Amino acid sequence: MKGSQKYGYKPFNEWVWRSYDGKRKIDIGEYIKERVADDNIFFIGTDSQNYSKKRTCMFTSALISYKMRKGGSVIIHRDSVSFMDSLRQRLLMEAMRSLEVAWWLSERVPKEKVIGVHLDVNPSLKFRSGQYKDELVGLIVAQGFRCFIKPDSWGSSCVADSKT
Repeated sequence: MKGSQKYGYKPFNEWVWRSYDGKRKIDIGEYIKERVADDNIFFIGTDSQNYSKKRTCMFTSALISYKMRKGGSVIIHRDSVSFMDSLRQRLLMEAMRSLEVAWWLSERVPKEKVIGVHLDVNPSLKFRSGQYKDELVGLIVAQGFRCFIKPDSWGSSCVADSKT
C-alpha cells in the first residue's frame, strides 16, 4: 500500500475547491482563467493539524491570486486523513500538496507568471520544523518554483492555517 493511500489522500483531480468562507464550490479552472486575464500572480500554501481525539489530520491548501496594489482572492481545499505521528511526514505532505497545485497551475498560466509556494517551516533550528527546512525548500526549488518560508510564508502560516 502506498503511503498516500494509507492515509486516505485523494488525488488532485478529486479535490473540491471552495471559497475562502467555505460556503461556495469553486471551479478551479474558471477561477484561474479569470485571474490570468486580470494579470494576477499566484501563491500556494498548505497547513495541517493533527487532532488526537479523532485520530485525524486536517490539511488545508490555499490558492491565492494577487494583483499588486489591488488585493487578492483565495480558494481553499480541505480534507482530513489518518493521524500522522511524524512531523517530517506531515510537512512533506504539506509541501507535496502545494506542489500538486503548483504543477497543475503551471500548465495553465503563461510561463512568465510568478508561482510561489509558501511552506509553514521555521528557518531557526530552535523550532522543530527548522530541521526540515533545507529538505523542503530544496524540494520546491528543484521543481522550478519560488519558495517562501517563515516569516514570509503567509499563504501557509496565516491563510491556510486559519482554515485548518
